[in-house]
Amino acid sequence: MAPSAVDIDQTYDIAAKGKAISQHPWSDPVPFGGDDQWFYIPETKRFDLSRGSVRKLVVDADDGIRNHRGVMLDPDLTVLVIIDMQNYFIHPTFRHHPGGIAAVEPTLKVIQKCREQGIQVAWLNWGITEHDLKIMPPAVQRGFNRSLVQAKGHGWHVGLGAELPDGQGRCLFKGTWNADIYDPFKEVMTPEDVRFDKARMSGLWSPEEPMHKWLRQSEKKTLLFAGVNTDQCLLGTLTDAYSWGWDCILIGDCAATMTGLEAQAVCDYNIATNMGFVTDSQAFLAAESA
Repeated sequence: MAPSAVDIDQTYDIAAKGKAISQHPWSDPVPFGGDDQWFYIPETKRFDLSRGSVRKLVVDADDGIRNHRGVMLDPDLTVLVIIDMQNYFIHPTFRHHPGGIAAVEPTLKVIQKCREQGIQVAWLNWGITEHDLKIMPPAVQRGFNRSLVQAKGHGWHVGLGAELPDGQGRCLFKGTWNADIYDPFKEVMTPEDVRFDKARMSGLWSPEEPMHKWLRQSEKKTLLFAGVNTDQCLLGTLTDAYSWGWDCILIGDCAATMTGLEAQAVCDYNIATNMGFVTDSQAFLAAESA
């Protein structure tokens, strides 16, 4: 099990009493990883993820549970990954998702900042095909059918591939209106953006997934995450990105979930202390090049 913030603090307190700290002063950058390293800069409490690039974007974060004051990243090696901002998940026609709607405006501002900084924008969405349905694991299908004994309806759990009313198309089928990107985001998309379909909660679960292949070929290193739902498709993709070795940064107010039960806070905590870093749109918009 990965360490909590409390574990990290206790480990530091114990180590600080030993001789190792005196032999390696904390004023020096602290490396993390093998050949592809991060460096922690004690003076600023920031992590340098830039891999020695000349241009660095400095993104701050509060201390709190996060054990750092932010990160420095290379914009040329960074991608903003926007997950499932689709009609089916946030359009009022389908559901009341106040968190998702609240995340729209800050995400639009982050997109603009990314364009100014030369950060690639990527859209990752459900977009299934007949072939996907044929090979789909039962557990994935069950997630969209809460109870087979309930009357069939049209809402959150209608069944992947089911025909939706009023010309909205089959549920989350590629090319349908319900699977299309929510209009406020479509208005700011550009030909330079990249777009990927997925048929799982994660878009990076397999090396054969289109986004997985593209990230490897493009040699991108750092992924900024936004979208819905934080504890489901966003966390699933982020967890796989972490396991495969990409840097992961959640922009907290650009993500939302309907789960409740403090799911957003739990994701924030686990990402910040274990899998990567957490910041917010205001800090990202204020980021400056160094």
